[in-house]
Amino acid sequence: MGLNTVTTFRLDIERVAHTLDLDEYKINEAKKTGKSTMISPKFYNKGIYRVRDVNNGLIEDIAVNIDKIAAVTYDGLVRELGKDCVDKALWKDVPEGEAIFFYSLKLEDEFVK
Repeated sequence: MGLNTVTTFRLDIERVAHTLDLDEYKINEAKKTGKSTMISPKFYNKGIYRVRDVNNGLIEDIAVNIDKIAAVTYDGLVRELGKDCVDKALWKDVPEGEAIFFYSLKLEDEFVK
């Protein structure tokens, strides 16, 4: 009969290796509300990412956690919502029949300092 203990630590932000490119609006949204969303043709795993501003290429002093991911194809979304509700421009970098990914982001302040 031993005690169950959880060791918690906080990682220096400079040690987070993976980066996520966000625009200024999404960065400010995450800073102000603690959360944001992102749509991308690229697949990212769940986890903690440093944030890079796509406009100037600079790494921000924040990290986000991808906590939810959803994927949908253009045709699937059109069937679900109708063609008038779907922005075809979102799929410009996505090969025909492939999915686009929707991400839910949370400002990471529990594990990163």
